[in-house]
Amino acid sequence: MTEPVDALNLTDDKRLAIVTGADGLAAVPEARDADRRWRRARAGDGVAEALLELLARGSATRGAFSIRSWTSRISKGERTVGVDQTNESVIVGDVAVVKWATHLQDGPHPAPRRISVLRHGGFKGMPSPWGVITWEPPNGAATLAANVDDYLPGAVDGWTWAVDLITDAARDHDCAPLAAATRRVGKVVAELHAALSETATLASRTDAARWRDGAFHTLDTVCALNDVTSTACARTYRLDIERILDRLGGLAGTPVIEGHGDLHVGQILRSQGRFLVTDFDGNPVLDAPQRMLPIPTALDVAGMTQSLAHAGIVAAKYTSLEPAALAAADAAGRAAFLDAYADRLTRLGHADLYDPRSLAAFRVQQVLREIVYAARHLPRWMYVPDTALPALLHEGTPE
Repeated sequence: MTEPVDALNLTDDKRLAIVTGADGLAAVPEARDADRRWRRARAGDGVAEALLELLARGSATRGAFSIRSWTSRISKGERTVGVDQTNESVIVGDVAVVKWATHLQDGPHPAPRRISVLRHGGFKGMPSPWGVITWEPPNGAATLAANVDDYLPGAVDGWTWAVDLITDAARDHDCAPLAAATRRVGKVVAELHAALSETATLASRTDAARWRDGAFHTLDTVCALNDVTSTACARTYRLDIERILDRLGGLAGTPVIEGHGDLHVGQILRSQGRFLVTDFDGNPVLDAPQRMLPIPTALDVAGMTQSLAHAGIVAAKYTSLEPAALAAADAAGRAAFLDAYADRLTRLGHADLYDPRSLAAFRVQQVLREIVYAARHLPRWMYVPDTALPALLHEGTPE
């Protein structure tokens, strides 16, 4: 094993190492073998347990590592939960989940601050955080190396629960359970934004120009892609799309907060009757400094709204249900989410944070980004924006 770039010693024979891999830097757990040589640790080697013991001793700084702790709890017993695009997770004692950042993002990383602000604001709609470990490279900004949250038993990903509820609503011609769920999600998102209200500022002309120019750049990229239904639609209706996106240039003076930045149904877990927001890493299509910038709350709301529409498209692909019934279910779920969000935000005294007039533009931008993502990374997903873009343009975009 090559020598690490840096390491946080947890015990004499366990550490969190920053190593160079094929895809860049990674934060990985390491343990000594019988010959006292360091090796990549596995669940059961006790490195995750050792990290909990470190957090229990409180916040601290060790070299380039910063330890932020909100717990004094420890636990024993490790089992793996798998690897996603950016993390490797280990469940400890069925009470905590440790995530090693096996693909380090460039810093600055938004998650540590946003989690801290949310916790300070009393936000309960996320897995309770135990602590975060950040690492600051030489001549660089701090990034997230590991974090620990409450383990959520039986948690169901939003792309599962949303598709299932839309399918059930269309099959049974009963949208009430779907609407009840999305209404609860709307309330949680409103509470998220209310808890982040202490970060509120006003958008500048530079901010508004950046949003507009970024959206137009994405449209240019889409129109230059090979022909599929969505790219052909974008070229055909380019002037209409430009008129919608141009509204982003008029958002100077709009309230902005350090929002989620990448909110969609996949970031909403359902566990034991609760809906919880996860993943505060920011939008992966943006560079690190941009992920840190405040956003209009409408951007988060648009991401959730459009992803519910995408869940309806997924449901349509994998069922033979009537298109009209699926469309009605999809519309009912989105309407319940939007109504509940606006109502809850108003009741919390923060109605001024949300301007729905930019919702359509941010929804169109989200679909354009989905087209680019599908073309470059996941071609089998292209059926979603192929359906979503014409449908969204057909909805109309009232002021």
